[in-house]
Amino acid sequence: MKASSPKRLTARKMWWLLPALLASKNVTSLDLSHASASDASPVVLRLANGEWPPYTGQHLPAHGCDSQVVTEVFAQEGIRVEYQFLPWARGQLLSQNGKVDGTLEWADTPEHRLTHFLSKEPLSRQQWVFFHRKDKTVSWERLDDLHHRSIGLTIGYAYSDAFTDLHKQRPAMFHEAAGDLLNFKKLLTGRIDLFPMELAVGRHLIANNLSADEQAELTAHPKPLAEFSPHLLLSRALPDNERRMQLFDQGLQRLKASDRYREIMAPCTCESP
Repeated sequence: MKASSPKRLTARKMWWLLPALLASKNVTSLDLSHASASDASPVVLRLANGEWPPYTGQHLPAHGCDSQVVTEVFAQEGIRVEYQFLPWARGQLLSQNGKVDGTLEWADTPEHRLTHFLSKEPLSRQQWVFFHRKDKTVSWERLDDLHHRSIGLTIGYAYSDAFTDLHKQRPAMFHEAAGDLLNFKKLLTGRIDLFPMELAVGRHLIANNLSADEQAELTAHPKPLAEFSPHLLLSRALPDNERRMQLFDQGLQRLKASDRYREIMAPCTCESP
């Protein structure tokens, strides 16, 4: 989900780290008071989305677990969702300006609340961990315990304050790369010891881009770094969105109370690292 702290993210995507978001296109505001599942011309909601598989992705079934949650909740209210896949930061800006109705996979921050209505509940719960080679034992309680390790970072991600402070104190520990896959390849070659990444996203990236032999060399540390809770954001620039978010919150609560929510989230669920 990955971001709102768009430095490619901002404080967006979490207390820990995440990718940035994008979106675009003009949208017409519609009156929800006449929307129902039986309408011949249902309301169309255009949302900026981005690549954070398996949670979101243009070419994933139903565009990923979190996208499917949003789609199905709105469908129960007779609202059809159309996704526009763009770079994260651009999508967030377009949503802020009312050029699209909203965007998803963002953290609940004061900055986002100024420009958007936020869902009361997160779409999912995402866990960040360190990935490393299986033949390199890793033990840590605090980040400072890893002072003798080399840690890979992805350019454009915004990390937690604790992580940033450690970066300032021990800059030689950290090595930036232009993408997540490149960091996994650096793990394989021993150029870095650790790479922080969301668990399901990291596993998806490994499974779809590395050979079976390479996959067998990598693992995720069982100690979580942080949890990220992504929310749906609807632009305050569009007056109908306050009512839309009320409908969404009610529908999401019903969905989460059902077995259907667990079915949707199954492809994104990791039992353990």
